[in-house]
Amino acid sequence: MNLRESINQLLEDMDTVRPIVIAAMPDDLELRAMTRRMIAELEAIKHEPAVPQETYFWLCELASKLLDAEHGALLKPGVDGTVPQTARDAVTAHIELRQSLLMQAMYDIPPVQILLDQSCDRIGGAADKTAPLVKRAQHLEKLLHNHLQDDAALKDELQQLIVAFAPSMSAISDLLKQVGEDSPELNEARNILEQDLPENVEEARTLLRSASQNILQAGNTLASASQKLNATIEQQVEKLSMLSTRLQQAESEARIDPLTDLPNRRSLAEFLKRDANANFCFLIIDIDFFKTINDSFGHDVGDEILQQLATLLKESIRDSDFAARIGGEEFCIVFPGASIEISFKLAGKLCQTIASHTFQTRGGNIDVTISIGVAERAAGMSHSDTFKAADQALYVSKQQGRNRATQAPAPQAPAHSV
Repeated sequence: MNLRESINQLLEDMDTVRPIVIAAMPDDLELRAMTRRMIAELEAIKHEPAVPQETYFWLCELASKLLDAEHGALLKPGVDGTVPQTARDAVTAHIELRQSLLMQAMYDIPPVQILLDQSCDRIGGAADKTAPLVKRAQHLEKLLHNHLQDDAALKDELQQLIVAFAPSMSAISDLLKQVGEDSPELNEARNILEQDLPENVEEARTLLRSASQNILQAGNTLASASQKLNATIEQQVEKLSMLSTRLQQAESEARIDPLTDLPNRRSLAEFLKRDANANFCFLIIDIDFFKTINDSFGHDVGDEILQQLATLLKESIRDSDFAARIGGEEFCIVFPGASIEISFKLAGKLCQTIASHTFQTRGGNIDVTISIGVAERAAGMSHSDTFKAADQALYVSKQQGRNRATQAPAPQAPAHSV
């Protein structure tokens, strides 16, 4: 039996034991509140979102593809089911390093392209700025080849070009090393450019042609590395977007009861917290003999009744009111700013509406009634005291025959029912 099945079994056991305990000690309101709280806490645990182990391993497998083999293996959980802190630190540092490299690539590659364009412009033949990096390097090679055909008088200009181009060789080399690529050709080209050119133009032309070919090869390597980086960035952005969407969905589901589509206890607490000092009337609604319905017709039929009741509650309240499911067959309604007299009348009408409605289920038509406890939150009264007063009034409704609403008494005033 898994955890969810165990919780469901505990809830069913509580449904069985609670009436017996209350019947044996009907005057012990603290015991009544305690058993109700135990049921509510089990329901809350039941609806807490959880990531199944299979989904966790699947996410780890996806994330590991973004890392190298050494760090991807660190995502494997230990014997206690968690990833050790040392492994977390190592993976975090690795991801931060890769992010830094990606940002550095995005920072360094554009200047290289600008440098190639400026070099072509300086020699006298503008490059196509829409062409790939490799094409621009080939264009520069052609310009250098034509330029060297003139005479040795051009050596000064070529030397200035070398001085301007040499620093970029170091930047490109460092960038390739950071992204895990190596370019011996680039190192050779840098060595050529760092030395003085021979006086002989043919010898200078040969050296520069070799440097140009090496730069071209390095450009191909850099272009390939850039494509890999861009692909990795796109994949990471897409996966982060998917994870963000799933987290938002899980956050939303954590506030909504999945069966009835009504807000749950968490949403109720957040609703009341928005205006902690506001006055309101609080209704606790309980389906009469719901366990008998489940035992006689099955839980599927019971679920249908819960869903139809939720629909009736939503149709019976104003836009400013708040309805929620707070337990197995237990619901609540908050009437902000409404008086206790109006709220009590609305509770009585709600009992009549439910009693006159025919619940159509797969087990046939079933008549259902509800019991309601109504309490008003006055100035200075805590929410828990208001809920307790409504719960006590609900208990009175059940004692007096069910299918009725009971108003929690004001101080020194008896409760009355309709």
